[in-house]
Amino acid sequence: MKVSDMHTDYGKSIKRAANLMARSMDSYAARFGLTGRQLSIIDFLSTEGSHSQHDIEEEFDIRRSTATAALQRMEEGGLVTIRRADHDARQKVITMTAKARELGKAASDYIQAQDQAMEDRFSPKELDTFDRVLSYFIELNSGSDESQEVEDGHD
Repeated sequence: MKVSDMHTDYGKSIKRAANLMARSMDSYAARFGLTGRQLSIIDFLSTEGSHSQHDIEEEFDIRRSTATAALQRMEEGGLVTIRRADHDARQKVITMTAKARELGKAASDYIQAQDQAMEDRFSPKELDTFDRVLSYFIELNSGSDESQEVEDGHD
């Protein structure tokens, strides 16, 4: 059978992989009373301790309302503080609390284990190809409103 005779729904495969990955991270994060998205935000904040809400929206390609809801829950849970930026009152600065800093290693460990599993299974050349394919798919789908963020209820 020729490749042209086979039909693969790449979008469906990527969506399925993303859903499974999100569920797996949610399951891991639940050990700490968090969602996968919250654990991912903690990992992101761990690099510098604080970022603007806009940085978080860009990093995770999420809408402002999604970020606001997730960050408010994290603030209520004592994981972050939210304050107005000194240089621009329209911007919010999100800073990790000590409680979140304690969870930073758990977040990092999980993500590193996922990356290591990929590196153990695939060659550097295969991973480079995988990265290029994903980058292209992201670029292909980032131009229209319909392809922005699909809300899936994870925060």
